[in-house]
Amino acid sequence: MRLGFHVSIAGGLDRCIQRARIRRCTTLQMFTGAPVQWARTEISDADGAAFAERLAALNIRPHFVHAKYLLNVSSPDPALRLKSVEDLAIELEMARRLRATGVVLHLGSVGAEGTIAEGIERVAEAVNTVCERVPEGPSLILENSAGQGNIVGARFTDLRRIIDATDFPERIRICVDTAHAFGAGYPLHTEAGLQATVSEMAGTFGFDRLALLHVNDSKVPFESGRDRHWHIGRGEIGREGMARIVNHPRLTHLPFIMETPGTESDDITNMRRIRRIIRRENRPPLPPLPNDLR
Repeated sequence: MRLGFHVSIAGGLDRCIQRARIRRCTTLQMFTGAPVQWARTEISDADGAAFAERLAALNIRPHFVHAKYLLNVSSPDPALRLKSVEDLAIELEMARRLRATGVVLHLGSVGAEGTIAEGIERVAEAVNTVCERVPEGPSLILENSAGQGNIVGARFTDLRRIIDATDFPERIRICVDTAHAFGAGYPLHTEAGLQATVSEMAGTFGFDRLALLHVNDSKVPFESGRDRHWHIGRGEIGREGMARIVNHPRLTHLPFIMETPGTESDDITNMRRIRRIIRRENRPPLPPLPNDLR
């Protein structure tokens, strides 16, 4: 088990590492640029390699890139879909330079008039295009959704159908977000519901494809169809429900990334909270806070 956060890279890659150390991360997720702007600053291969080497020296691994929020590879608008695919290919190349494990991708909305089946086909086409353009790149990591706004991926079967529809199934891995699954109607807040959810993961995309968990509580109720992350143990999933998730024997080998809202202080508090609910036998060592950051 490894614990970390989505960490900002504002100010550069060195600042990203500094923020990860302050939060006592042993894994991390990052954007490669502003998540709501198309413009980006390119990361060189040398800078990406140096970043990866520094993380390895600090025992922060694995690290993941998250694609921009602007992307919508399921969009019925051909222009937006094309722009999204183009940017995703760049993102995959940046992840390759950063030696990241993969790019986590929100699958996008088909709009009010579209169907999920159409979205699945468009996601598969996008996967084919970007994998052809970046043949030596890392994995594309498909993230489940809460279903809000007709977003693809609310059901694990959707993720399986995308895998089956691509020409590059070996490049596809999965990220399960606990708040999204809860919002989509997976009752992982109860003991029986969590077991059923885990069994469905195994029976659809399979545990060999599960790359990481986004471990987030939910600010909104079960089966709301909405995506509102909240602090560990303080939301609708609750402390007991979150404890069952992070201690489930089929999940404890995974990197856990928190995407909880707020400030640096909130992140430090959430790290403390998640460590408290992890059983002692599962709890990873806490990295010491370096003298230069105290």
